[in-house]
Amino acid sequence: MAKILDGKEVGKALKERVKESAEQYREKGVTPKLVVLRVGEEKSSVAYENAAKKVMESVSIDSDSVTLSEDSTTEDVIEAIEKLNKDDSVHGVIMMQPLPEQISRSEVSEKLDPRKDVDALNPVNMGKLVEGNEEAMAPSTPAAVMEILKYYDYDLEGVEATVIGSSPVVGKPMSIMLLNAGATVANTHGKTKDNRLHTMKSDIIVSATGALHLVDDSYIPEGATVIDVGYGYKDGKPTGDVNYDVVESIAGAITPVPGGVGSVTTAVLASQVVKAVGLLTGK
Repeated sequence: MAKILDGKEVGKALKERVKESAEQYREKGVTPKLVVLRVGEEKSSVAYENAAKKVMESVSIDSDSVTLSEDSTTEDVIEAIEKLNKDDSVHGVIMMQPLPEQISRSEVSEKLDPRKDVDALNPVNMGKLVEGNEEAMAPSTPAAVMEILKYYDYDLEGVEATVIGSSPVVGKPMSIMLLNAGATVANTHGKTKDNRLHTMKSDIIVSATGALHLVDDSYIPEGATVIDVGYGYKDGKPTGDVNYDVVESIAGAITPVPGGVGSVTTAVLASQVVKAVGLLTGK
């Protein structure tokens, strides 16, 4: 039976460290603050915003919201971003996605101050991530995966890893972060002829496709670590990319859904706000 990599436990430990850092900044006269920038009332964005603000409160980080109407333009969003960039009381900005189709994601992302860009939308942060620059902000989900591996004392040097999924939000940065840690990485995607050719040679498999139950026992070599980034509902139950029931008996370790990667992401967001305070203030 696989070892359960408990995201709730990882998130709790990370939040404790973040709270300690945030309170140290407060003692120096700096109040860490996150602003959530949202366009419209998309349900998942509102839910994430509420969860993020609750976590910020628990770790001594202030939070606020800037909400624009659904019919806002790219120019409207850029105007809001530029105000937040200039506001010295704001250390982190997260722009909720998806954006309405009339708004250019690339244009607005490039306007975010990279130091305040706590979910790493600005391509400057991706460039820094590729370089292994410690000042890089990282997208919360792949950073959460790395926090789980760190918490459970994985030595990634020389490890064979496969990341299934190549989105700019999860798959690509996940691959880069594993490479930076010394792993040898295969990044597969929708046009890969056979994912199994890569996963069956891997020590660590990260699946981030959103294709529910894509990964079954035919993907997993005995003893591999399986990280499930997917999330959705199947037969009314929370479900990930991995068919947990058939994979658990083969894997050496596995993240559950729920209670895995998703339980760490808001804690990572909080840690990035604290990091941003240091970048902006030099303290």
